[in-house]
Amino acid sequence: MTRIRQIIRLMTELGLGYDRTAVPTPAHTTYLPVSGSTAGRIVPFGVPDVDEDNYADLPSLPFMWVPVEEPTPSRWYPARTKGHSRGTVVHPMMNKAITYSSTYEMNILYMLSACRDVVKIDDQPASIYVSGGGGEYRHTIDYRATLASGYRIAIAVRPTWLIEKDDLHETVERINAGSLRNFADEAVLLTEREITNDRGWNAKAILHYLRTDDEFTVSRLLDIASRISGTVSIYDLIRGFDQPALAWTAVFKLIYRGVLVPAHPDRKIVDKPFVSFNPLAIH
Repeated sequence: MTRIRQIIRLMTELGLGYDRTAVPTPAHTTYLPVSGSTAGRIVPFGVPDVDEDNYADLPSLPFMWVPVEEPTPSRWYPARTKGHSRGTVVHPMMNKAITYSSTYEMNILYMLSACRDVVKIDDQPASIYVSGGGGEYRHTIDYRATLASGYRIAIAVRPTWLIEKDDLHETVERINAGSLRNFADEAVLLTEREITNDRGWNAKAILHYLRTDDEFTVSRLLDIASRISGTVSIYDLIRGFDQPALAWTAVFKLIYRGVLVPAHPDRKIVDKPFVSFNPLAIH
């Protein structure tokens, strides 16, 4: 963060009634608790009841560690790219790594992974045949997102200044016209207008805080948030907490669950820390 952005953030916090310079320096370091292993997933170790073998003398192993699944794209990102990001993002529900080969793809992966309605993401799925003016040709969609309802969305990611060059807009229209078949229910084209760095930052922060297991603070913040009406500052919500780090963790976890709704989703939450309570998200 540049010094100018630090000054702007400090002025914003002072305007909201929060002065970080007045916070006493902690005498010791407090680390956020994690819910388990930093990689992979810990699941119950199930023993089939139909087996007639006697396991009474064996040591108890109630849990087992499941590693992160390797990505399975139809084609891998290039070994070297010029001025772009490349790597993988782990989807928390799938426990699987998903590849990306550009900054826009990285941000959309964070956004999809931080949405609890998205239960599956396929990176670079198998190419499909698209009917064009000169016949059929093959095209590979960047991602295919499957929602909890079973609805599947094919996502093409490209900056606006390259759409006309690649004729991608017409390709997506042709896919929706008759090339989807059993591949997906809808195809969409996303650019930097929808995939912004601020939205990607918010989603990345949500994924980071999902690994922290502190339901007591979450329940306490939920009780406070359920009493508010309209839009409120996050600093007002967490003002009574002794550990602001745990309170901020609870804020991001409630945003993931849909209980807290950011008032400015197109801006970083730390720059526009205003949320509202959504009673319909309480199950």
